[in-house]
Parts: sequence; C-alpha cells; structure tokens
Amino acid sequence: MAIMLEELQSPLPIAVGSLTSLAVTCVVLITVAGFYQTVRPRENFAISCMALVQAILFSAAGSILSYLLARRTGATWDSTLQRWDELLGFDWLAFVGVVDAHPWAAAILRMSYASLIPQIIAIVVALGFGYRFNQLQVVILGAMLAGTATIFLSPFFPAYGNYLHRGLSSVAFKHVHPWAGYAHAADLNGLRTGHFAILDLSEMQGIITFPSYHAALATVTAWGFWNSGNAPLRWGGSIISVTTIIATPVDGGHYLVDVLAGIAIAVVSVIAAKHLIRPS
Repeated sequence: MAIMLEELQSPLPIAVGSLTSLAVTCVVLITVAGFYQTVRPRENFAISCMALVQAILFSAAGSILSYLLARRTGATWDSTLQRWDELLGFDWLAFVGVVDAHPWAAAILRMSYASLIPQIIAIVVALGFGYRFNQLQVVILGAMLAGTATIFLSPFFPAYGNYLHRGLSSVAFKHVHPWAGYAHAADLNGLRTGHFAILDLSEMQGIITFPSYHAALATVTAWGFWNSGNAPLRWGGSIISVTTIIATPVDGGHYLVDVLAGIAIAVVSVIAAKHLIRPS
C-alpha cells in the first residue's frame, strides 16, 4: 500500500530505451525458441532459450521492485548488522585486510564476484542442453523464490554496506577494488531522499544489502552446477559459485550476516522449488 501511495504521489518514470533493449532481447530468444520448437525441433535449445527469457524478465522486474521498495525507508541497519557480525566473531576489516595483502586472492575474488551473471547463463545453457530439465526448473524457480524473499525483506533492513558505513574509500586498499561496494550509493541516496529521477534498467545497481541476493543467487547456481551431471562442470562451476559467496563481503562490502541470510534463503528456496516441481 505504501508503494502504491508513493507511486501515485511521485511516480518514477522508466527509461523507454532500456525497456526496448529488454524487449528486443526477449523477442529474439522467444523467436529462436519457437524455431527450435516447431521448424527444427530441438527441445533442449527451445527450453534453454525460454529459461533465459524467464531469468531476464524476473531480473528486470525484481530490480524495479527493489528500487520502489527502497524509497524513503527508515533508519539504516548498518550499525546493527555490524554488531551482529561482531557477535559472530567476524572481523570484516581484518578479513578484507588479509585479502588485500594477497594480490592473487583479491584478483580471484574480484573476478568471481563479477562472474555471477555469466554463471547463471552458463548453468541455464548447460542444464538445458544437457536435457536436465527438472534441475533447470529448480534453478530458475529457486532463484525467483530467493529473489522475491530478498526483495520483500530488504525494506525492513535498509543498509549501505561496510565500505560506505565505515567511510572507507578505495584508496585505503592496495589490491581490493570494491567498485560494487560503492556503485549503489548514489541510487540508494536518491531513493531514500526522494530525489531519484528515472528507472533505467541499463543503469540500475544491486541496492540490497540485507539479505544478500548475490550470495543467495550464487548458492542456487552452486546447486545447479553440482546437479549438472557433468563432473568437470560440477566441480569447476561449484568452486566458482562458492568463491563468489566468499567474495561477497570483500567486493560487495556485505556483512557476514547478509551472506548467511542469503544462503539460508537460497537453501529454503531450492527445497521449496524441488517440492513444487514434479520430476518428468
């Protein structure tokens, strides 16, 4: 109700250009799926294309909803989230410091963190082309359930993350380059102060701190890789996904409790998806 009132009083326009790009991408994938469904039957090609369409559309809708829910939320939870980390015995600054002291570790984590979207594409294609349709359905539905839970929980725990909360700049580190820890600041500030101008899908950032959808989605993809039926993909993909989770506090500036909450949501979402989808 609050979102509806906010939109009626001060609606956020959507950049038409970004919707056009989204529409073209989906139309192309749907056309290819139709071709391989009717003209040259290849069920695995068709299903893979439609799964990508579902992932793209959910990502777009989820991004828009997360922005709408972030408008003028209450006091931030950064101090509380930091305190929860301390109660768990996790020293975030010391952890990042260890990574920063090892260039190879910082580089691996940075690449892993940035690889989440390619991971999703890879697991969708791998499961689809490999005729593991039930596993593909679980991955897509699990990601959607985890994303929905994360998005609707986020306005109750608004936060900026460790880098912004602690006032740390990128020059404080030698090898860690946490661009993602700062990228959402302008948008989140604009949404919270009522000065955000337009929703542009091509420019939107991941503005949710708690729970971490990055960790949740990486957990879902790890399950997908592990159940891919391909040994190299199982081990290689799972290791990359787990490394992505480890990178989330470093490159994303997340609190440990963000990551743990994201993992928990993903586990529940995958279990729910498996129960909702009947094996074919």
